[in-house]
Amino acid sequence: MWYKLQMKTILNPIILFCFLSTSCWSLPTEYSAIYNVKLKQAGGVLKTQLRKNGNTYSFELMTEPTGFWKVITKGSVIERSTFAIEDDQLKTYDYELIDTIRKKTRESKSVFDWNNSMITGYYKDREINIALEDNTLSRIVLQLQIMHNQENLIDSTDYLILDKDTLKKITVFPQEFITETSVPFGTFQTIKISHQSENSERLNSLWLAPELNFIPIKISQSVKGKINFEANLTQLKY
Repeated sequence: MWYKLQMKTILNPIILFCFLSTSCWSLPTEYSAIYNVKLKQAGGVLKTQLRKNGNTYSFELMTEPTGFWKVITKGSVIERSTFAIEDDQLKTYDYELIDTIRKKTRESKSVFDWNNSMITGYYKDREINIALEDNTLSRIVLQLQIMHNQENLIDSTDYLILDKDTLKKITVFPQEFITETSVPFGTFQTIKISHQSENSERLNSLWLAPELNFIPIKISQSVKGKINFEANLTQLKY
């Protein structure tokens, strides 16, 4: 059942204790969330879903245009990954991209073979054949790794992310602050965490809400301080 928070959350000593304790909150095994999206002048909706089957999780993101953008742009962008949690590390098994918003459909599939320490697959018409190193994640599993780290009071570190057909080093910066953040879904105390690719001007930020199992209620990307992408939570289902 979809629900909305009606009461404003106040950071009292009990809530503060829960921010600092793993006993109050836990990473959900399953959830689905919907966000309103602003991409420069365009509007859209982002749908995310986490599922669990045995010891394996699957995570999917789907972005679709809305409003005037939907009139001039068809299709969607879908990203999927499966992974498991081993010793506090999210171990990516595979990644898939299907982008039908562009004039020419863009697809990518890759397999993370931990037994042979290789990533194999393709991005568009380019073959992927890369040595697999520790702390390597798919780009969408990175968000869940950061959530998991916050839940378990683990310091986030540098990660390697498969981006198109190459690995990129990602630096996760220490939490910036605890603040009250309002989105269409409600008002929550949040922890802001940012990360950035090496040699990139794009800064990606997550506003994690501990009382919502560290699910981000706001996601943004900025370049030189100017926001070019923002997503705000509108619906959440466990």
